Amino acid sequence: MGLRICFVTPFAWSQPHEVNAHVAGTAAALRRLGHSVTVVAPSTRARDLLAGRRALQRGDDAEVIAVGPSIPLSRRTHMGVPVGVRANLALALRRGHYDVVHGFEPGLPSLSYLALTATHALSAATFFSPDRLGYPARRARRDRLRIRLDALLATSEETATAAAARFDGDYRLVALGVDTELFRPGRKRRLIALELEPAGRAVTRALARALRDLPGWELHLLHTKPLGFRPAIPRSVRSRVHVRSVRRPEQRAATFAEAAVFVPAPGGEHRLALEQIDRRAAVLRQQHFVAFAPQHDRQQLSHRSLIVDDEDARRALVGDRFGGLDSGAHWATAARAGKRTETVVPCPAFELTWISPL
Repeated sequence: MGLRICFVTPFAWSQPHEVNAHVAGTAAALRRLGHSVTVVAPSTRARDLLAGRRALQRGDDAEVIAVGPSIPLSRRTHMGVPVGVRANLALALRRGHYDVVHGFEPGLPSLSYLALTATHALSAATFFSPDRLGYPARRARRDRLRIRLDALLATSEETATAAAARFDGDYRLVALGVDTELFRPGRKRRLIALELEPAGRAVTRALARALRDLPGWELHLLHTKPLGFRPAIPRSVRSRVHVRSVRRPEQRAATFAEAAVFVPAPGGEHRLALEQIDRRAAVLRQQHFVAFAPQHDRQQLSHRSLIVDDEDARRALVGDRFGGLDSGAHWATAARAGKRTETVVPCPAFELTWISPL
């Protein structure tokens, strides 16, 4: 017999967000197991709010119920404000007769916090970021939430440690999850995909200049939020450098299927590196950054960066045959500046599927 489960997310369902991607993937996996899952969320779309109002009035088992509007908090995040939506949320919880209510990021003043403090069903909370733990400020209110929670989950050790300092308890780690049906290996071409963030400007500039010595290669600059700046691209390679929006999973899947090299930005989204799961692609992480840099740019790069500036190292990076990187692991290949020696650093491969938080 399947369970009736309610997921409550504080972020606008109509806007791409890493938490909503996790919620959508987990909900789909649980439905395939025979459970009934309803997502309660805010939205920026009028048609979502109208459909949510009708579902509440009719008592329908909708997959998504929008219970209130959201406001923009940053260029990436729209969050629902728990003002004037208590009645809609209480109605959704009461009419749903849920066995489990699962709130995501309840350390924010949001629908998740309200749902977990109001429900009488089994409850669970998942924390994604150590930066989203500031609410409620008073210890008495935090304890009120904590004693109502039956399960505590986090997506990383760092987040679990930070959350435990605010909401004491035993935390279970769960993976962010990757849709392996959508993110499938594809035919590689001479393409470098780089996550575009202000903290990675030096690496972006270095790779753009290195493109002069890599005929036939393209560089795609990926952004997951509205652009706050546009990088300077050398005129000689401007036709081979493109800025691409990858806010939606379909856009990321299309790019990663073709990319032979992926370079995440310092402090960027961890999900992007997880979604680049093709074993034939090189994933160059923050501690293994590869930059093709002129001398005056090297000082701007992290002391942990590795500089690739000789042809042998470049050949090792991309493989003797096009896209021919080792199929058993992700590889970062680099040579120290001024030396002819090569260093090959294996990076752990990922085996990821959607994991149920229950």
